[in-house]
Amino acid sequence: MPHQENPFVFGEIVDDVNFVNRVDERNRLVRDLADGQKVFLLSPRRFGKSSLVAVALLQLKKRHIRTVSLTVSSYAGYAQFLEKFAEKALRAAGPWGRVKDWVTRFGRQVKPDLNFNLATGEISVSLSKGAGFDPTPIAPEVFALPGELTRNGGFRMAICLDEFQQISQFNSGSVENAIRNQVQEQRGVGYVFAGSQPSLMEEMLSVRRPFHKAGPQMFLDKIPADDWKEFITRQFRRRGRTLDEKGMETLLSTADLIPYDVQRVAHELWDYAELKDKRQLGAADVSAVTDALVTGQSTYYELLWEQVSARQRATLQALATRGPSEIYSQAVREEFRLGPASTVQKALQALDSRDVLDRYKGSYFFLDPLLPWWIRRRAA
Repeated sequence: MPHQENPFVFGEIVDDVNFVNRVDERNRLVRDLADGQKVFLLSPRRFGKSSLVAVALLQLKKRHIRTVSLTVSSYAGYAQFLEKFAEKALRAAGPWGRVKDWVTRFGRQVKPDLNFNLATGEISVSLSKGAGFDPTPIAPEVFALPGELTRNGGFRMAICLDEFQQISQFNSGSVENAIRNQVQEQRGVGYVFAGSQPSLMEEMLSVRRPFHKAGPQMFLDKIPADDWKEFITRQFRRRGRTLDEKGMETLLSTADLIPYDVQRVAHELWDYAELKDKRQLGAADVSAVTDALVTGQSTYYELLWEQVSARQRATLQALATRGPSEIYSQAVREEFRLGPASTVQKALQALDSRDVLDRYKGSYFFLDPLLPWWIRRRAA
């Protein structure tokens, strides 16, 4: 059979064709951003948050709404973030010949270095080259720029600030006030503040913080098993292959329905089937693929294991073996020598802060669902 590109995508933005479900979330996000809402999207890591936003922005672009996307954690400091914010807003607004007439007030207040590349048509912004430069006084002007552009240009804009929980690391958190004060005045600009650490995002939205009640909140759930089954079955059928029911259940259980990991295991299973030219796939094939993935990650897992305390290791063993529903039970605490429930709670919180665990619907889970596989194999 001729080669076909692997249809299971992970570790990058998933395009519209390979996007699974999220229809209601996508429609709501598109509608809210088009209406100029300020939306807070909360999701654990690997749940497909960035892909959801990318698909929504693509739909908005088709409606002739200008779009901007920045990942806050990509920038080393406040000044660099502000430069890229201004730069991307100006690029989205249109050709330099039109934009230059709209930024008079911005230029007068901020005094940036604006460079226009005639060959590429791109604009670059520099606020200062000095290491000691404090961008705080000009931040309000930078965050006001999208509102100025949309008002003067007669268009609408949608802006995504991904990994938004990292924003508080800039300038001791005063950036939150600066953004909130400006964006609440921008009726022609929709914002999605997307964060992959729900506990930090929820703290940012609490009563004493600037973004309290600033806009609607969306929390991403796992994609239901039935949707994954339909998608995976359809993709394998394109290649004349089938994954039996037990194999499908094993795949989804191994990946814990986490979108990144469902796609990852399915991706490797596709390559495995291609290499072995197998038409019928089952649980043993999924286990073989998973075992190979875990072996490939073993150096990373060993390093992580060495970096956590003995009490945290015992907690991880208990969680990997007994699951979250029993982690506080006396029987499990005695079996794994975890100590009192308060000690277990502290260990779980510490592992959460290290991004080893996260919380979903009130229970702790492994951010990497292959880690418990490695823990169980290691202890066998």
